[in-house]
Amino acid sequence: MQAADGGRTARVLRAAGRFLLWVPRPLCALLAIAWALLIWDLSSHRAPMPLHPNLWWEWLSNMAHAPLFGILALFLSAVFLREEESRWPSPRGTRIAPVVLCVLAYGLIDEWHQSTIPGRDASLLDVLTDVVSTSVVLWIVFTLGRADLRARTLIARLCVGVLLCSGSAALAMLS
Repeated sequence: MQAADGGRTARVLRAAGRFLLWVPRPLCALLAIAWALLIWDLSSHRAPMPLHPNLWWEWLSNMAHAPLFGILALFLSAVFLREEESRWPSPRGTRIAPVVLCVLAYGLIDEWHQSTIPGRDASLLDVLTDVVSTSVVLWIVFTLGRADLRARTLIARLCVGVLLCSGSAALAMLS
């Protein structure tokens, strides 16, 4: 029988979450800004192309949005989802909305920025991957707050999250 603590993966992810809750809110905001600037810099360069363009490479370049914007969502969550006394955040629409709206807005800005770079293009479907990864991050954050969390539940949700991000990256290939 599995322990109700969620297993090793949950312990590691909760430790990372507790660290972010320990970091002062203004510093978390600076981390989010710094990460957004990293995304901006990555978008400022012509995308590297393989010798023979293929579907795998196209999917991989679209899939790169998921971790980039997922980490941005994580830093924004450390700013907007805080509870009193550094308790684990609980889902509330008034706190979730700013995270999703910030990532959505920055995703749109990033796509506009890419449209101005030679060799890059813009796609609203890339923004979909940004928002899907944000939703997955929020889903996992709130899953980690469950006292009755089982390891298989967390692993299943992480796998579903990867599949959702992979599907949105594949959909972005249509643009």
